[in-house]
Amino acid sequence: MKIKKVVYSPLAVEQLVYKFNNNNNTEIELINTDYADGTSFVTLDIKEISIELIYDFAYQLGSLEKYLAMKGDSWLPLDEYPFPPEKEE
Repeated sequence: MKIKKVVYSPLAVEQLVYKFNNNNNTEIELINTDYADGTSFVTLDIKEISIELIYDFAYQLGSLEKYLAMKGDSWLPLDEYPFPPEKEE
């Protein structure tokens, strides 16, 4: 299932996806980030995972986006939410 969502910080979404996948053995994929009129959007591919994990991910994403917007930050604390390793091409 692919979802396109308005987000405050695409970098934080990348961090959350990486951590969530590692903690829950899921395969949520950040497909791309788009910008339109100063608004950022991410497209996520939520592969076959349980509805409970989808709700958990959505709740965490909403909570973290609100937290970042209130603080004015663009990414999450790196010690808790590392970025995924660089992909070799």
